[in-house]
Amino acid sequence: MRRSRPPAPAVRMVGGFTLLEAIVALVVFSMGAFALYGWLSTNTIALQRIRDRQQVEVAMHSALDLIRRSNPMETPAGQRQLGDLTVTWNSEPVEPPKPGVDQSGTPDVFMVGLYDVQVRVTRGGDQLHAFHVRQVGWRQVREVGDL
Repeated sequence: MRRSRPPAPAVRMVGGFTLLEAIVALVVFSMGAFALYGWLSTNTIALQRIRDRQQVEVAMHSALDLIRRSNPMETPAGQRQLGDLTVTWNSEPVEPPKPGVDQSGTPDVFMVGLYDVQVRVTRGGDQLHAFHVRQVGWRQVREVGDL
């Protein structure tokens, strides 16, 4: 008589993920996605701050150019529009006007004075920037041939 062998255990084939593995994979992916979202959000906020600061810098340089072209002795206070910007200034003398002299020390045709100019830049009623600058004012007091 032949002995029979016991039946071999059935080989179980695993084909796919279990529910627990899928949940763990989703949790790991979600943690990475949240970290990435936080990083992107921080970068977006920083980029917006940089853009806002650039707009303020452009507005300030435009206002400074306008003030540098003005004469505080003739127009000590005023307001001008630069596109959508409003530039307002007010000047106060630091030194009283004095007769100007050239490099050789001879009298010039101008009276000159030093002014402290307070400048305010607004857009739509909101103040973008305020600063002050020292500016020379001048006034012609005689003709070139009168020296």
